[in-house]
Amino acid sequence: MTSHDVVRVIVAVYLIGALAVFFRRVADRAAFIRAGKPEDRTDQLARRIGIFFTEVLGQTKVRRRLTAGWAHALIFWGFLVFALSTVNLLWRLGVGGEGFLHGALGWFPPTVDVFAGLILLGIVVLAIRRFVIRPEYLTYHSNESAVVLTIIGVIALTHLGERYLAGDVSAYFGYGHLVVAFSFLAYVPTSKHFHILGAPVNAVLQQLGDHQKMDAMDLEAELDFEAGESYGWNKLRDFAWTDRLNILTCIECGRCQEACPAHATGKLLSPRDFIIDLKYHAKGVTPPGNQAAVARAAFAGSGESLEGVALEDQPLVDHVVASQTLWECTSCMACVNACPVDIDHLSILLNLRRYQVLDVGEIEPEYQRVFTNMERSGDPWGYGEHRKAETLAKLGAGEAGGPSPRVALPGEEFDVLFWVGCWGLYDDRSVETTRATLRVLDHYGVDYRILGDTEVCCGENYRRMGNELQFQMNAQTNMELFGSVAFGTLMVTNPHCHQVFGKDYKDFVPEDAQGVLPFQVRSVEEVVWDLVRERGLPGKADLGQVAYHDSCFYGRYNDLFAPQRELVKAGGAELVELGRNKDNGFCCGAGGGNFWREESEPRVSWNRAAEVMESGAPTLAVSCPFCMAMLEDGLKAQEGFEANPVKVRHVVELVADAIPAPAGVGAGPTQAADVPGEDTGADVADDPRGDGATEAGGNTWEA
Repeated sequence: MTSHDVVRVIVAVYLIGALAVFFRRVADRAAFIRAGKPEDRTDQLARRIGIFFTEVLGQTKVRRRLTAGWAHALIFWGFLVFALSTVNLLWRLGVGGEGFLHGALGWFPPTVDVFAGLILLGIVVLAIRRFVIRPEYLTYHSNESAVVLTIIGVIALTHLGERYLAGDVSAYFGYGHLVVAFSFLAYVPTSKHFHILGAPVNAVLQQLGDHQKMDAMDLEAELDFEAGESYGWNKLRDFAWTDRLNILTCIECGRCQEACPAHATGKLLSPRDFIIDLKYHAKGVTPPGNQAAVARAAFAGSGESLEGVALEDQPLVDHVVASQTLWECTSCMACVNACPVDIDHLSILLNLRRYQVLDVGEIEPEYQRVFTNMERSGDPWGYGEHRKAETLAKLGAGEAGGPSPRVALPGEEFDVLFWVGCWGLYDDRSVETTRATLRVLDHYGVDYRILGDTEVCCGENYRRMGNELQFQMNAQTNMELFGSVAFGTLMVTNPHCHQVFGKDYKDFVPEDAQGVLPFQVRSVEEVVWDLVRERGLPGKADLGQVAYHDSCFYGRYNDLFAPQRELVKAGGAELVELGRNKDNGFCCGAGGGNFWREESEPRVSWNRAAEVMESGAPTLAVSCPFCMAMLEDGLKAQEGFEANPVKVRHVVELVADAIPAPAGVGAGPTQAADVPGEDTGADVADDPRGDGATEAGGNTWEA
């Protein structure tokens, strides 16, 4: 046996061992994932196949970053071609001969050479970015990254050595290539580079239908609390298999953190740390993040012991995840949108919130006041039913040039049910939006009705604040109201209502409806834009430059970007896009119940308001009452606002301005709206949370 044969045998034994380690580690990860609760992700097969070709093979989400994204993509594509080339090398060195990449496939080896060069280029770019430029969000595992980049570089160089050197030297470079490649293969399943295996699966099996619909919870189920059962989540055993795959797939890139409004304004929450800390905990390793250190300190102070408690049953809140971070999340979904491997941070966090509220009863004081107000007064502010009746009386009198609303009668049939909502009935500023909407509907002769004083809050905030009980009570009440009349479209002026009605309420339709709502849920902008396109506007106001702020719940949640912009332009404005817009838009800070709690400074709304001021537009258009309240306050806190005030308007108000007032009527419904900085005596608008703070952080069935 020659020395060459000895090397061949040693390499063969090593490769077999590396493969055994790889499959054993993959089996361990697969067992962890399979231990999760069941969840069906087999819907929309054609779309999932498309995601495989675009997101996985095409690297579309990764390539959103021009430099780092393309560098990663080049390395990924290089690995794909290397896979086939490595199999061919195994054949040649193990069996002998030319392998199978010759003849008609003779073009392939030179192609691999090109990709080897591109991989080396990508490595240089990523090394400079991580170790020289080093963005703030790249704080984890520089040593591991250096090792990985070095290994990938050696794989590319040994390939080139095997290709272009002669004799035994070429063969030894080939053996070296195989040893390094198979070593990397064995290393991948236990490292952050598990994403090489997990990311394609995670992308293809991501939630598609009813995006960000919260899972239904059976509150009537009899749980064995002594056995560790709970309504919400507080241990790994509670996670669905998809969530387990999520936390293992994280590549620790920090894009989610960079997009997070809480992190951008100095809060403890980092969606990157949130997922990484869960991943390390799942591996039995102490989580490295700052928030995890806060959580461990809280657990140490509790005096509890985990001796003898299995990892799957150890608590997460205030042990791995600091409870403070749960409430700092605005549920804006920027982290989910930014993630290149489609991790759903938000679903995990909201289920941890549910545990805090339903199982432990540890509720933020401001949230508890909101829950109590809803129970006692029927609204989150605690103003009571009389406030709603007063608003309806004012609207019925046609104040400020607005038409009297048409209130639905039981059993009545009509085209559109206009859901006025809590804001449109209780908040003085948002009542102006209600007037504008009524005026537009009246102008176009829309066959609409409102429910009047029988409306009950949609419950979206309560669900995302963890109070599933209050949400379900409101949902059941509203579905009964919807069933008392017949209509084809439910129209809303609040994107939070749009999300919860259009998706979450599907769990409350009769069983024979099979989860299908008997009406279509549409935003007021969608309905009005259809009308304007078909019939035009009778006039056009000279609005000048108008910046538009995207609502997270219309935008990232429901991909509604165009109608609002078209209406701004149709109303007579020059549309100004803010630097962060559309699916990259920045949250106002109100979502996830944060409107109701006192936010530490600097506030999320200040961050966004500064961008609005920088745009130079004297008017800001919004499509959400939460955004309106938050950004009005945020703008007032900006330097230079008094000299150059920015007026915040709902998009439908701009449309109403383009509709001439009826003969004999004075100012239009929105022209009488508040001017920023002026005191109009609007009690709810001045104190939107009701806590003394002046700054706000066709169905024919019967239900």
